Amino acid sequence: MPQVDITEFGTDDGNEAESDTAGKAFVVVVTAETWGEVDDSLRPALAATRTVAGSGLGAAERDDITRSVVNQEVELPATVGVDRQGLIGVGSSASDVDIDSAIGYATRSEIPHFFVNNLVTLGESPGEIADRVRELVDAGVEVHVVSQGFDITEDNADAVLGVLDGLDTDGLELQRRADVRDVQRWLPDNAQAGRPPLGYEKVDGELVPGPRFDAVRAVISVRLNEDIPKQKAADRLGVSPRTITRAEENAGRYGLDDGEGDTEE
Repeated sequence: MPQVDITEFGTDDGNEAESDTAGKAFVVVVTAETWGEVDDSLRPALAATRTVAGSGLGAAERDDITRSVVNQEVELPATVGVDRQGLIGVGSSASDVDIDSAIGYATRSEIPHFFVNNLVTLGESPGEIADRVRELVDAGVEVHVVSQGFDITEDNADAVLGVLDGLDTDGLELQRRADVRDVQRWLPDNAQAGRPPLGYEKVDGELVPGPRFDAVRAVISVRLNEDIPKQKAADRLGVSPRTITRAEENAGRYGLDDGEGDTEE
């Protein structure tokens, strides 16, 4: 079967490179052996950007983007989404997709979300994966493993990295077969990854608005107008101020634009 073409992310550190990344909100990287498998991986990854990163990519647009990539009609990496705020790349392996350049692109541009179709997209050994996860999370980037709805954030990174750092060669083979499910199972109960965003819940593996969605939206709306302190907003919802910050940074998932929320409660 044909290999997917190599994708290279730019690594220039000049002003021109920085301007090219201005306003970017997410990076999506998928690896697959064939173009058909790219179709199967890229479509759900783009769907995840809508819920998690507020990309605004509807089903029709996701279909168009995926079709263009699979038919090799666009130059990769390609920009996508409202105001072209996302960047996608594909390759047959972590090395072919130039994952280090993709990560460097995300970290130096302060992009908050990094999506991969599976954990092995980040590396060919647990050590490589751990190093790259650590680099992203240390830079404030959330890692989203779409195939299992698995999120790695500053809240659970230590537990995830502890598992990855402890895997041996046999563990890697198991991980390749079972994807990220084993990593999730090995985590302590209080550090399980994949926690839904504030106001959301998971139903049959899909993120959907939960019963507190309207209350969360109202509080975040008020916060965007700076009408209440962050600590007060956190107290209202029973969460930490850091969680409020994360919700504000992803206002699009609540149907709000930064600074333009309504003030209804």
